[in-house]
Amino acid sequence: MKKSISLLLLSLLMITPSCQKTKEAVNEYNIVPNPNQILPQEGRFELNNKVCLVVPSDAPEVKSIADSLAGQLKLTAGISLKEAESADGKTAISFVVQEGMPKEGYKLSVTPSLITLTASQPNGFFYGVQTLYQLLPPAIYGKQLDKKADWSVPAVEIEDSPRFVHRGLMLDVCRHYVPIDYIYKFIDLLAMNKMNVFHWHLTDDQGWRIEIKKYPKLTEIGSKREKTLVDYYYVNYPQVFDGKEHGGYYTQEQIKEVVAYAASKYINVVPEIEMPGHALAALAAYPELSCDSTQTYKVSPTWGVFEQVFCPSETTFKFFEGVMDEVIELFPSEYIHIGGDECPKTAWKNSAFCQQLIRQLGLKDDTTPSKIDGIKHSKEDKLQSYFVTRMEKYLNSKGKNIIGWDEILEGGLAPNATVMSWRGVEGGMNAAKAGHNAIMTPNPYVYLDYYQEEPEIAPTTIGGYNTLKKTYSYNPVPDDADELAKKHIIGIQGNIWREYMQTSERTDYQAFPRAMAIAETAWTQNANKDWKNFCERMVTEFERLKVMNTQPCLNFFDVNINTHADENGPLMVLLESFYPDAEIRYTTDGSEPSKASALYEKPFVLEGNIDLKAAAFKDGKILGKVAHKPLYGNLLTGKPYTVNYTMGWTGDIFDENDVLGADQTTFGLTNGKRGNNASYTPWCSFGIVEGKDLEFIVHLDKPTQVSKVIFGSLFNPAMRILPAGGVAVEVSADGKQYTPIAEKALKHDYPETGRIAFTDSIEFEPTQATFLKVKIKNGGTLRNGVNFEKNNGPEVIPAELWIDEIEAY
Repeated sequence: MKKSISLLLLSLLMITPSCQKTKEAVNEYNIVPNPNQILPQEGRFELNNKVCLVVPSDAPEVKSIADSLAGQLKLTAGISLKEAESADGKTAISFVVQEGMPKEGYKLSVTPSLITLTASQPNGFFYGVQTLYQLLPPAIYGKQLDKKADWSVPAVEIEDSPRFVHRGLMLDVCRHYVPIDYIYKFIDLLAMNKMNVFHWHLTDDQGWRIEIKKYPKLTEIGSKREKTLVDYYYVNYPQVFDGKEHGGYYTQEQIKEVVAYAASKYINVVPEIEMPGHALAALAAYPELSCDSTQTYKVSPTWGVFEQVFCPSETTFKFFEGVMDEVIELFPSEYIHIGGDECPKTAWKNSAFCQQLIRQLGLKDDTTPSKIDGIKHSKEDKLQSYFVTRMEKYLNSKGKNIIGWDEILEGGLAPNATVMSWRGVEGGMNAAKAGHNAIMTPNPYVYLDYYQEEPEIAPTTIGGYNTLKKTYSYNPVPDDADELAKKHIIGIQGNIWREYMQTSERTDYQAFPRAMAIAETAWTQNANKDWKNFCERMVTEFERLKVMNTQPCLNFFDVNINTHADENGPLMVLLESFYPDAEIRYTTDGSEPSKASALYEKPFVLEGNIDLKAAAFKDGKILGKVAHKPLYGNLLTGKPYTVNYTMGWTGDIFDENDVLGADQTTFGLTNGKRGNNASYTPWCSFGIVEGKDLEFIVHLDKPTQVSKVIFGSLFNPAMRILPAGGVAVEVSADGKQYTPIAEKALKHDYPETGRIAFTDSIEFEPTQATFLKVKIKNGGTLRNGVNFEKNNGPEVIPAELWIDEIEAY
């Protein structure tokens, strides 16, 4: 018997390794962006010192790419590839030139004995190598030896080329200077994801960051500001500053080196030199470029849009021609980005010179809407078009074309300009329909300075809310778009505006992983995109980012808490984790979730007040942070309502931003979630008219006993907001005749500065109601230039009301 057991154990020991080997040999293809044609195969190609590297002798640029692969394998795997003239009979990595393939296309064939990379151009070989890297362990992206990694490649057949020719990210280095070392890492991250454009935003009101030898004051004066705004722009008035000088610029030698490095990664660097707005840094250095040279201009310590802009004078055009002559020498890019956004016309309206120029040019206000964008444009709008067109002609004469933000459509588009559409998608569509190339960068989807996780736990951003899922959902050219749109929309780009990104770590957090979603949209045909599959591949992408010393947002590993009510349905609690096949465990009593907590399987009805905590688990281990959100189930939860004012800010809904099924019935006032001090995102705003209270009405469906109303309101005078000054409750059986049942004046202890949320309540004798009306008074008036930043409005205004979650019990 013992002998039989020993034989059994021996046989088990003999088969176990092969079982383990089979398990390990399951091939994964975690490639981002997803190839457009991929056929998984069986087996793996083992990398070792016997592998040969075969490159055509007459393709030096291809050999450089192959040598880079060999160098990285030597550094990280300790494997030395041997050069050979032919792959015949050898275990080899072979680079094969095949004419007629797309410029950026490639084929990658991996068998257990041979890797063949085929392309017609160096670009294609480079992208094929990027795919090969992503089939290797994440350690390939490192700078040190890792002998424990499995240095093999899964067998596969890939044929691939990009959807769009422009695949990029913009990096703003003006609001906060970016160290040169980070620029190189940024380029590496672009290359890893097959992006081919680095849009470098180099000049703005807050700093001029490019050395121009003809105009040394641009960097001597324009690259430095005396201080920088603290906290969000509208939190405090007067604004609070850090008192520290902030500066920095890139020398022409540094720029040449960056451009050359980017070119080695097949990335085109497009410089942006802002005009005619966003001019303060330049005007501080050369005030004669303004419409009023008697003024003193300073590099702005704060953010926003400023009325001080470039004057369309011969002095200004001569200046920009001098600047562009040097920019052209530094950047071989076909395109120069000239900005063109957010240019107020006040200075031009008040300038005798500009008004004379308008008359001289014969510019007039539109009497009928423009055929391009359907808007009537002023003669000053047309003066901007003159400015842009003149600069375009100069750059065209130097062999360059211009790109501008979609405002360059206003007043007539420069003949050869490419439009970068940021204010939604309309600008790009309008440009395309007019026969101009367009690059889609709409803020509802690809602005990477927006929140991507719950604002309560996130660092301060400029606002908005673009999750990884929403960014991934964007399709620049819908299937039903007209042929001109399909022809002229040439790409997509993410924009990283850095007002609130003081460090490289913050930039990492805001840009990644959403940049990978943009990269996939740019490269992969829309029919080949799949959200769930993307998430599966992203798990390995996070490992690569870690190896590359990049610190992304890790919301991917957390749980997002939301609520939703279908029409006439109860308010449901929705929990979601982007991590593939994660278990979501949750509690409703405020206790920490564990692997033994309730398993979330489908949305559940919000009943009563709960203190919800949730976390994602895999194999019994928590993946990320614990998400925490109190939810308030009450008589109004999930019910539609009416208000007597148009909502400005509307809680969870951001006009075209909302593409993922958030609840348009309850908006932000009956969705079970209260506002907070962290951001404006969850609040609903109302511009109150003096003497006219906010009226909120809900149909309770049937006679219901009510005895208490609770609601939140916000204090933030710098944003023209005061909390509620009073509340009254009325009830009705038919929705026509209302009976007042309670009224209460409200007083609050205001903090000296900042933004704070107040919760108020009013109680009364239990009363039957079929319709409930809550009337909320605003908090009084505010003084222009005293309580908030001075504008051209009245000296005294009624404060706005920002309300969230009106509850009844």
